[in-house]
Amino acid sequence: MAAETPAKPAKRIVYLNRRVAFIEPDRINVRPALAAALFPLFGLMLGIGAFVSIILWLDRLPFAVSLLLLVVAIVSIPLAGIGFVYTIAGANVVFERQKQSAVWQQGYLGMGVGTTELVPFWKIDQIRIEELSAERQRGELQEIAQLAIVLVKVSGKQLNVGDIIVPRSLVRQGLAEVREVAEAIAEMTGKPLIAPEVVRRRKQGAPGDDATADEDHSEDGGA
Repeated sequence: MAAETPAKPAKRIVYLNRRVAFIEPDRINVRPALAAALFPLFGLMLGIGAFVSIILWLDRLPFAVSLLLLVVAIVSIPLAGIGFVYTIAGANVVFERQKQSAVWQQGYLGMGVGTTELVPFWKIDQIRIEELSAERQRGELQEIAQLAIVLVKVSGKQLNVGDIIVPRSLVRQGLAEVREVAEAIAEMTGKPLIAPEVVRRRKQGAPGDDATADEDHSEDGGA
């Protein structure tokens, strides 16, 4: 009797490069990681601090300093505030089974307000995993591998879903993580997944090795 394949959990979380993919049966949400909120939070606190300083010590501060604090408050509070809200509640890419569509949303205007691309599933040709760092330096592959999940439309236009950056020694683990997200998208959209095999490199002078590099860029179309 063949062993049963363990069922995947109803909700999975996969950490990508500065993004987090929340995978559910009917929804895939690729959104900024909460760590990305630290910089806009710092800017927001800086702007609020400048504004409070003006209110409390306006009569004691030199005019030039008051003017500088006012500029900092006017610029920092709205921009950093919007960026902070986006990283907390916004979304980069959302796939929904019921709506049969994927939505790319604008950075500052997340939460469905600044939609930049709406792609019905029937306009999708394939889902691909591409290595963006396969170029060579001095005849050798780069030490860092960047693997990206790309949606290819029927028109040929490509849209980035997310990527991951890992050391070359951990490229298999990185490929497994992006593949988990890509497979979920391919299953939901009903489109083929084109994923590369892992690029391998032998260490020069290793025992039993007479070649300095061994690459395999072949692709498989399995979802």
